[in-house]
Amino acid sequence: MSNRETKKSQAANSNWLLEFTDTNWGVRLLRIVVVLCLLIGCGVGSAFLFQSIFKTGTLSLGQFILAAFRLLLGPLLAMLGTFILGVSYVQRLYQIPDFFLAVRYFFAVVFDGTPHSIWVLSGLTLPTLTISGGKPKVEAGEFNLVEKIGGPGWLIIEPGNVVVLERLREPSSVYGAGVFFISRFQKIKQVISLRDQHWVAPPFKATTKDGIEISVHDLQFGYRLCTDDDSLKAIGRTRTNPYPFSTRPARAFTYGRSFYEDGRCMLWGKAIQFRVDGAVTDYINANTLDQITAPPHPGDDPRTIIAEKMTSPQIRKTLRNMLGSELLWVKVGNFELDEKELGEIVKSSRLNAWFSTWDGKARVVRAQGQAAQIAQREGGRAETTANMLRSISQALGETKLEVKDSMNLWKIVLARTAQVIDSMTSVYGKPTQEPTKKAEEKKL
Repeated sequence: MSNRETKKSQAANSNWLLEFTDTNWGVRLLRIVVVLCLLIGCGVGSAFLFQSIFKTGTLSLGQFILAAFRLLLGPLLAMLGTFILGVSYVQRLYQIPDFFLAVRYFFAVVFDGTPHSIWVLSGLTLPTLTISGGKPKVEAGEFNLVEKIGGPGWLIIEPGNVVVLERLREPSSVYGAGVFFISRFQKIKQVISLRDQHWVAPPFKATTKDGIEISVHDLQFGYRLCTDDDSLKAIGRTRTNPYPFSTRPARAFTYGRSFYEDGRCMLWGKAIQFRVDGAVTDYINANTLDQITAPPHPGDDPRTIIAEKMTSPQIRKTLRNMLGSELLWVKVGNFELDEKELGEIVKSSRLNAWFSTWDGKARVVRAQGQAAQIAQREGGRAETTANMLRSISQALGETKLEVKDSMNLWKIVLARTAQVIDSMTSVYGKPTQEPTKKAEEKKL
């Protein structure tokens, strides 16, 4: 057997021994009986011994009981002194502000425990702690024994909460909603809320591909403790089980958290942001400012691309294994330039570019209209010329002149051309002309 397996077996045996000695009512009852027998035995034995050695004659029953009680005061005072010393030690060890509170804890450790039978009235003096809203329900300035020290005690967990317990050397148990007994050497390690959480990230900076530093504002996402059990995933949240959970994600969240240099634990949302905001900075580092703040195509929206990367299977797997968490939704915020002067230059340049774009489009539309107008005018001229030639040809065909009458033929062509031109420039076919400047002056 390897050293690792040996350590595991030793830990399992020690845990079993602690659970047995702390939760078994027979062992606890035997412990109390032994203490009382020692006290009574000391008095009775001392009375019998001293009365037989230093006094002669026989004692009556009343005299013997009186002597036993008188000699029992010594062991009782010794036990009381030992109890007070133990209470003082516990008070200094755990920095308990009230002496009677330390007396209650010491008495619970030595004599009290969880009840297993109606005939064993134990557990009545144990301290109690209620878990609600993802945190212990403790008044301001109150010293709760279960919260600060641990077991023995009662733990009341409301729905929507998970509590991770640990012993001196290793994790112990994971409890959901209900009432539970915490044995000695067990302490609350982490309280987790099963409700959906919302995190708004503070602004952070990144540098674009062209060397411009921009800030990301209003990055938000929703998250919660994930579920490893496939059956729970398939069923989801139900009315009977509105907050399903698994043991492994709860422990992964508890022992996978990050800490600052001063020992403070990183917040849940901050820990998730620390592992997902790399998708934002990587995208900014790989693209230019125009591609990020003014994408040329609608399909290149940086927010959509970043959200897809943040919810990719790889990041989901990392969050599940390291923090026992899952992302519910992501909202990528706004991108802003830190330098105001540079921002004004970029805005004016983009505005001018926008004006130039629309001015170019307007010029193209006007040019297309002018081209269509010219084409229509030229088409009209060509049609007019064709009609004139057709009319002349028809006139020539009607005259039936010979070649020797060329002079007369030329005269007829000119006459017919004049008729056609006169008909084309008549009142009905004459194009509209703009009034001349002189005519306008005369009207005025």
